[in-house]
Amino acid sequence: MSPESQPYEPYDFDVLIAGAGPAGCAAAYDLARAGRRVLLLDKRTFPRPKACACGLTRKTLQALRYSVDPVAERVCHEIVLQYEGEVRVRTRAPICALAVRERFDAFCLQQTLQAGAQLRKIETVLALRELPTHIELDIATADGAATGAGTETLRAPVLIGADGSNGQTRRLTAGNGDEPAWYSTGFALEACVPYADLPATLPGGGAPTDLVFDFSPLPGGYGWLFPKGDHINIGVGAFAPDMEDTQLKSVTRALLTDYAAQKLGIVTLAHITGQQLGMGGHAYVPRGRVLLTGDAAGLVDPLTGEGIHSAIVSGQAAAAAVLEALPPELSSRPEREARSGETCILAAAYAHHLRPLQQTLAFSARAARAFYREPERGLRAMRTPVLRSLILKTYADGLPYTKLITALAKAVS
Repeated sequence: MSPESQPYEPYDFDVLIAGAGPAGCAAAYDLARAGRRVLLLDKRTFPRPKACACGLTRKTLQALRYSVDPVAERVCHEIVLQYEGEVRVRTRAPICALAVRERFDAFCLQQTLQAGAQLRKIETVLALRELPTHIELDIATADGAATGAGTETLRAPVLIGADGSNGQTRRLTAGNGDEPAWYSTGFALEACVPYADLPATLPGGGAPTDLVFDFSPLPGGYGWLFPKGDHINIGVGAFAPDMEDTQLKSVTRALLTDYAAQKLGIVTLAHITGQQLGMGGHAYVPRGRVLLTGDAAGLVDPLTGEGIHSAIVSGQAAAAAVLEALPPELSSRPEREARSGETCILAAAYAHHLRPLQQTLAFSARAARAFYREPERGLRAMRTPVLRSLILKTYADGLPYTKLITALAKAVS
């Protein structure tokens, strides 16, 4: 495609966002509502399948700018924690809402496009160049992939990387294509079992509507049962910090199949899907004009494996940094000189807005190391009313780091 025929002229957009999942949509929604011109880029056509149990904690629902009631399939007031016994914890307020990730993502994207953001399907990102005043992104366009001739260069003052653990922006930003030293991954497998396929009585005697976290199937992670509208999402995952390769390799189809037989009395599973989880993001330091968010920034919680909340909060933090650091008229002046220190100002602003989340994730990493060494101690803590209330409130509401430390100190004193 010749430069004259390119549909997007230089600086037609204030912000490019790679990835239209929860992190990308959270950033795009805030930016579009603030009047910025935003282009979301994604390889997939929505709605698209996505491996994820999709439990939306209270803190996640509070962080969202809009209600997701239309796609919430169940609201849970009780969780069941299992490891050589079980603890049932029930609350008056809902602990979390459960949705199907495919529908949740499509709904969030719909809200974001209605706010004024634009979406474009691409085949892949070919190259990323960070210049003094802007980003250049070479993409393979969806309509030209068959011939190999569909390439295009997009330009904007900032790129938000929201393309997940398997995305390209993180590695392209590193320059050499390698993963940064702070980044690590967990891994999870899941399947969906219709209620109609379940036996009349589950093997363990539990109800098919129980929201279960089971820490017995594997070290450094847990198995789960998340009841949805017409099916149960069952899965196993490993994501504790400092995992050995053997722990990740223990997350297999055979393990999930055996777990389904044990929990649900199902001997075969259809459509098992897997997903890497981006970890280590509490040590991520933003630099330059590429702001990484969500799994792309390794912001999955290492204690719970929860990623949607971090995706939304980090996307909003990236949007806040752009609004704070870059003036709205920047996209109309492609020939402009960079303001003194503009790139540093942008990175510093993002680091500032991201810091509370990173502090909480750093605390979660320390807690996860202790918990997954001896899960039975964690369950004993859940039997103590004061600690149970603190732990549950932290999971559901996301206590700010300073309040969490203060409350924990009072609880153990």
